Amino acid sequence: MIINSCFAQSDSSLIDQFSNWEVDIVNDLKDSTLVVHCKSKDDDLGEHVIKAGDKYFWKFHENVLQTTLYWCNFSSKRGQASGQVFWPEKSHWLSDRCNRNTCIWVAKDDGISIRLGAFGLYELVYPWK
Repeated sequence: MIINSCFAQSDSSLIDQFSNWEVDIVNDLKDSTLVVHCKSKDDDLGEHVIKAGDKYFWKFHENVLQTTLYWCNFSSKRGQASGQVFWPEKSHWLSDRCNRNTCIWVAKDDGISIRLGAFGLYELVYPWK
């Protein structure tokens, strides 16, 4: 009975760990709006204009097969960038950088960076072109 209870608790936390996510897009550019258009295979989130200092975010549940994939196109005075902002993981690259199932992508002068968890550091992933 205790084993079943522990298993159910672990199973529940595993489902929570992998199914509830948030993706934040933050405009840290001082003198430019950021235009972002994000979508998945099933959902087109539309085009959003983010003012300097503001953010756009969405929450979603990862599908049961854990194949959920979102990508975005970014545009600003600095140029254009595009890439995946959430993907199914074979390693722990993304989940190691996301804090409590929240992935924070930030537009900076050199491109789009991901915030490294709760550390307040950033890693450039998609440079402006």
